[in-house]
Amino acid sequence: MVKASLIWLNYNSLGFMDIALKSIESVLSLDFDGYEVVIVDNASSDGSFERIRKFVEEKKPGNVRVKFVRSDVNRGYAGGMNLGWEARDPETKYVAFLNNDLILEPESLRKLIEHMEGEEELAAVNGLIYLGDGNSVFSVGGWIYELIAAGNICESLLVSECPDINKEHYVTYANGAYMLVKAEAIRKAGPNGKPFIEETFLYLDDDLLGLILWNKGYKIKYVPINSGVHFANMTTRGSVTYYNMRGSTARWYFIKTKYSNLKWLWLSRRRLRQFIDKDLGGAVKDGVRLGMKLRGTLGTLNLYCAPYVKVYWLDAIEELTLVKYHLRRGEVYTVKPADLTYDPSACR
Repeated sequence: MVKASLIWLNYNSLGFMDIALKSIESVLSLDFDGYEVVIVDNASSDGSFERIRKFVEEKKPGNVRVKFVRSDVNRGYAGGMNLGWEARDPETKYVAFLNNDLILEPESLRKLIEHMEGEEELAAVNGLIYLGDGNSVFSVGGWIYELIAAGNICESLLVSECPDINKEHYVTYANGAYMLVKAEAIRKAGPNGKPFIEETFLYLDDDLLGLILWNKGYKIKYVPINSGVHFANMTTRGSVTYYNMRGSTARWYFIKTKYSNLKWLWLSRRRLRQFIDKDLGGAVKDGVRLGMKLRGTLGTLNLYCAPYVKVYWLDAIEELTLVKYHLRRGEVYTVKPADLTYDPSACR
């Protein structure tokens, strides 16, 4: 059987320990032979790592190898997952990146791998991930639109409200709550042979990896497999606003779209919002600094190499001038599978 490494990332999960333990138990109970679990702790200070380690030592089945990796500092999603990547079995063919608030379906890993086996260019996938209520969709893949924002396809919709949810479709990126990748593709395409750039920390990791893979000639898909239930933002709930703003600012500096020359207008609008919303801190300034650094590291990534969401000129002007603003705090920009455009000839 194909070997796989599952990297499960923890940080201060004591406040939702019941979910975290269900999550790790589901990881240890998969219907799959020949896999290992790498548990990475991001310097938790609440005793959660000790609870998890004891639980694993008591529950671990004999056919699953478990490794523990503990960071000396909190490295965020990007740095924590990179630690797990370095600790994995170097011969493993597939690697899954997992959040500690996601409960996996037992057959999900096997079915995802089966879908990846026949397509050499397919570098990453994710399946159907539900929100914690078990009825609403969390993700059927990720999107980025021409004004650089990113999100989850069909997020918060019911399954009946998400057309084509039972069909495979290409996506801009696979969601990092439960993303399966081919290790060889990451070794060839990833920065320094790793999946993530550690300076991104949070909320500029799975989408950035997706664009890197598409720009290197790989593909990413959603496959209609029930993968699990995600109790979203349990770890990051206090930092979502800042890191979302930081990441969306940074994207303008290394992603090419037909609206790239309107960056100044977008930044002016975001600086105004930052002045009003004190929760954002220095998110825009930090995002500019990060974006310039990523451009120096990666060059410019072409959004049109990947599936993307079109924005028409009139809509772009309305949105950038605040006449129409889809992405106000607390609102959701709803994207469905049919909203994505994929034209390989545009990748130049």
